[in-house]
Amino acid sequence: GTGSIEIDAMNGGLGLLLQGCLGTSAGPTQQGATTAYLQTYATSDAAPGVSYTIQILRPLLETGSSAFTYHGCVITGWSLTQSPSGLLTMTFDFDFEDVDIVTGAGTPAYPADTTPFDWTDCVVTLDPDGTPETLDALDLSLNVDLGLKTDRYYLRGSELKKEPVRNAVPMYEGSVAIDFTGTTRYTEWTSATVVDIELKWTGAEIESPYNDEIAIRMRAVNWTDAAPVVSLSDTPRQTLPFQIMHDGTNAAITLTYQTADSAV
Repeated sequence: GTGSIEIDAMNGGLGLLLQGCLGTSAGPTQQGATTAYLQTYATSDAAPGVSYTIQILRPLLETGSSAFTYHGCVITGWSLTQSPSGLLTMTFDFDFEDVDIVTGAGTPAYPADTTPFDWTDCVVTLDPDGTPETLDALDLSLNVDLGLKTDRYYLRGSELKKEPVRNAVPMYEGSVAIDFTGTTRYTEWTSATVVDIELKWTGAEIESPYNDEIAIRMRAVNWTDAAPVVSLSDTPRQTLPFQIMHDGTNAAITLTYQTADSAV
């Protein structure tokens, strides 16, 4: 089967899902002698080797509930969105091996004292290591398809399929909308300029000088459109869809997650 989960990205507990989103994971690593810990996730030649068991309690018509327990759940893709006046939201797409309705309901353990990242925490920066330029983004999105083959059924005396494996080039795409204030982005598009982009959400201080933080670094990005749009009822704007490439050296995407979590 398949399914998806949409959540608000919180400053705690998110690492459990992030470790199944990209190819490699490291940490949590303590920062100095503080209570801040850094987790790092990055694309690689291999698909993520993480699977989950997910349980959903579905209410019955009048009273009670029924527990559905999904086994062998693998993330096949994920996305995030951010808009003004909103929270950072993430959606995780799953493929799973099977489901049972006989496992008893578990007792959830929720991360304590967590808060979501919101639009006021977000900054979009071009060329963060060179001459940084902050984009006044109107909204943004990022979509990842991990390129997994999920229909791995065999004549082996079982109806259960084997674990998904990568059988296609992963696709990393997104979009940023901005006001049309000049032709710089248009020129980058028409000349196929490679752009270095960082998306960063910075929350409350954990312990000086470290804050809660989610940062996504994409070192080789191509705009796939940059044509401005004008109308009589709104300000002129550009929607900048992009595709994330591999520069031959660095990971296509590096995601860092800094919180007070000392374990995933």
